[in-house]
This record gives sequence, C-alpha cells and structure tokens, in this order.
Amino acid sequence: MPIQIKELHIKVKIEEEPVNSARSQPISPLKLQELRSQLIKECTREVLEKLKEKNER
Repeated sequence: MPIQIKELHIKVKIEEEPVNSARSQPISPLKLQELRSQLIKECTREVLEKLKEKNER
C-alpha cells in the first residue's frame, strides 16, 4: 500500500546562544543560506529513506 504525504509540518525551536559566548559574530547571509540548503537536503534524504524502507516491507 503506497503512502502519500500531502502536507508535512516541521516545528523547530531555536534558542540563541548568550552574547558572551565564543561565537558572537553573526553568520553571513550566504553561509546561512548554505546551512539551510544543507539541512533541507538532509531532511529530504531521511524522509525518502524512511519511505523506501516502508515500501520494501
């Protein structure tokens, strides 16, 4: 029986580090976009793997 995902909601809570931390400089927009893209690719890969495992059963 195939599975069809019509809508996917992902909720994330991100807490900023305190100002006194070692990393006080903001991330550049280019680096931020790269990190977002990498996260999306990884999430997509994980979802596709889970669907593949489900279909193989």
